[in-house]
Amino acid sequence: MSAALVFAVFAVTLIAATIFYLFFYRTWRRERELRAPFPAPWRHHLEESVPLYRQLPETLKQTLEQRVQLFLAEKEFYGCDGFEVDERVRVTIAGHACLLILARPYSDYDEVSSILVYPDAYQVRDIESDGLVVSESNEIRAGEASSRGQVVLAWKECEEAARNRHSSHNVILHEFAHQLDYLDGTADGAPPLSGEQARHWQTSMTHAYEHLRHTLHHHQKPWLDPYGATEPAEFFAVLTEAFFQQPSHLKHEQPEVYAALQGYYRLDPTTLWQDA
Repeated sequence: MSAALVFAVFAVTLIAATIFYLFFYRTWRRERELRAPFPAPWRHHLEESVPLYRQLPETLKQTLEQRVQLFLAEKEFYGCDGFEVDERVRVTIAGHACLLILARPYSDYDEVSSILVYPDAYQVRDIESDGLVVSESNEIRAGEASSRGQVVLAWKECEEAARNRHSSHNVILHEFAHQLDYLDGTADGAPPLSGEQARHWQTSMTHAYEHLRHTLHHHQKPWLDPYGATEPAEFFAVLTEAFFQQPSHLKHEQPEVYAALQGYYRLDPTTLWQDA
């Protein structure tokens, strides 16, 4: 048998195995996972640590539980700097993260592989180069996401989100919004969209982003956390926090942006959350 034929057989086998995994085995495994009852302690953690869970109608509570069940079965959690990741930590993070895909396909998180959890804000060494000069700095972060499917979170910030659902800050929602943004390969503030939805997104988001930057430039009270004006990717992540945490405020201030987010997330939080 020639080397070319061996390679061809190997390639075909590899492709067939990949197709089997993606379209059959993974589906079968997830269906099997969902046949198991949702653990009562996990439901207790959702009730206690994911405030928006308590606001959902029963059908969406069940959907969120299923998303959480798959998330915890498939994603790896790692404690950093001596932090111990227990059941409450895992369910709290999964519950908030899965709010973003409550009405979207679970496959949006297929590329998320691991969650690293620090006890508090952590320090990152940042190295930049312009080709001639290399500069180093230390940054303090509460979370970050990457195109490699890794999310890093500071648990103290996660707990703050769990305690105060009306806060404009929710680091879990923020970082997992970045993961959705990465679905098209780059975090640019525009998750994968097409047709009229993409055109409406581009128009409404560009206008609102420039309006926020103009507001801050003229030292006026902003309608969104100023961090959203850093760059389009952060704008989308901060808007996602506002959409789920302060939907009525966002809808009042930027109805077109709210409509674009409603179309993307396929939810209207103002009709789902009580006292939204």
